[in-house]
Amino acid sequence: MVGALLSYARENKKRFLLSLIGISIGVFVLTLMLGITNAMKLKLEKVIGKMGSYVLVVLPGEVKNLGGRTIQLSFYPTLTLDDAKAIKEKCPDVLAVSPFKKVSPNVHYDGKSISASVRGVSPDYIRISGYSLLCGRFLTNSDVENISEVAVLGYNVAKKLYGETCPVGKTVYLFNAPYRIVGVMERIGTDLSGENLDDRIYIPITSAVKRISNVDYIDGIYVLPVSPQAFKPAKEEIYSLLLKRHGKRDFSVNSYADLVNTQKQAMEIFTKLSVVVSFISFGVGALGILAVMTLSVYERLVEIGVRRAFGAPRRSIFLQFLTESALLSLVGASAGVFLSVLIVFLISTVARWPLYVPIKEALFSFTLSFLIGLLSGIYPAVRALSFEPKEILREE
Repeated sequence: MVGALLSYARENKKRFLLSLIGISIGVFVLTLMLGITNAMKLKLEKVIGKMGSYVLVVLPGEVKNLGGRTIQLSFYPTLTLDDAKAIKEKCPDVLAVSPFKKVSPNVHYDGKSISASVRGVSPDYIRISGYSLLCGRFLTNSDVENISEVAVLGYNVAKKLYGETCPVGKTVYLFNAPYRIVGVMERIGTDLSGENLDDRIYIPITSAVKRISNVDYIDGIYVLPVSPQAFKPAKEEIYSLLLKRHGKRDFSVNSYADLVNTQKQAMEIFTKLSVVVSFISFGVGALGILAVMTLSVYERLVEIGVRRAFGAPRRSIFLQFLTESALLSLVGASAGVFLSVLIVFLISTVARWPLYVPIKEALFSFTLSFLIGLLSGIYPAVRALSFEPKEILREE
């Protein structure tokens, strides 16, 4: 059965190649886009933290998602460290809280200056984010209370300023203030907004607010509920508490996933379009297989007549063409799956996403290709049974 198909394929290479292209493109696009989407979801979960979309962000002013873009419509310098402390102490469904403040000091050491994003955070930040340390420790409550000049470096910052050695115990200068390095973060990569998280420096929130910025307000508060089920109650508790403290709604409480939703929405739309294109390609491939197998019936009439004359049952002829159609479809699917898995792996490696091999997507594409091959082979198989062996051999 397989030998007959290979023999016929060698004699009609171009015809077979064209019939495989449609299936290959369909499988390639479907597996590739589903694979990239799932790899992006893993990246999103890593960026947001272990609790995924259950991380809340309190921001001063009004924030809305308009047309897939997150826009801060207003800003009020009224969110303070006391608000963060109150949320942690008075909201029973809250597990961890980290206020944050972005600052932009000059970062330098031993004559080297680099561009880095400096953020003031609290010790709970590492618990909320789910990140790990490469060496040293993270910030402590003592660092925050004492407004200590200590810093935790991102992977790239440490490598650019100090090379491959762990710089714990050395000094980095923010403006001209010496900050003692207490830790280095693991390599993380970029988030969905395109910011390289390895180019960050973390310092105590009090140091960012009081030493560098010299203000009494913060940029926002990260909040981690006690469980996924506590997401909604925690959000309501925070809203009620801050409304009571501020006397007006000059803040917004959002899911962190919503704040990085622009790229996610674009990816979902792109994926839907890609699925449509892949199914069109599957349809073209199915028509190609149908045409090739129908032609092969007419070109192999002698083979069909001889087999029938020597006692081959009708079922055997039917299964032969049905199987050949399915095999033809699976050959095209194999090429598409191999290329798509390879590209997903390369993209994940280059973009430093979590390693993801689209096995489920590949199996789904194989199954769909197999079914398409079977459906495409039904008409040629039935057509092959419509000829009487005596008439075939008499004509030949």
